[in-house]
Amino acid sequence: MSLSAPRYRHLCLSETATRSIAKRLATALHTPLVILLEGDLGSGKTLFARSLIEELGIHEESITSPTFTLVNSYPDARLPLHHFDLYRIGDPSELDLIGMEEYLDEQNLVLIEWPALGGSWIPAHHLHISLEYVARQTQWRQLTFTAHGPLAQQVLHRFLAHDSHPYPDGSLSGERPGGQLL
Repeated sequence: MSLSAPRYRHLCLSETATRSIAKRLATALHTPLVILLEGDLGSGKTLFARSLIEELGIHEESITSPTFTLVNSYPDARLPLHHFDLYRIGDPSELDLIGMEEYLDEQNLVLIEWPALGGSWIPAHHLHISLEYVARQTQWRQLTFTAHGPLAQQVLHRFLAHDSHPYPDGSLSGERPGGQLL
């Protein structure tokens, strides 16, 4: 009998709300952990990543997108972090060339945007965060957190323990900001 991975869904009505959720998640993190960020172009993956990295103690001006470098490392963050953006890789074997195995074997936080392009390099145990547009409201985002494995589940439970839904209700058509455990 397999147990389903714990899931949590949160509706963010603005970029500010998305930033706030990322920063709140940062306070619940521990290492080692792999976080996957998935969503369409413009869905807020980079905003989420930058906000999380900033909350881990890296100054905003020091945070750059790894779109062309593939990985940026932040060893001085509160939790040592490697941030990957796999958008431009042509084949997962390119990750062999940069030593992906070493990044994943370390006691660090690994944040991966566009994980579907990582093939077999994506570990089974991770915290998966999906960012989706809300059809009727282009500035809104639906974030779904799914915890695969015990370490990710610990992080999700710690994150949920501090869920106070601090967003004002500016919702339409019955949509409600805030989150729910699925």
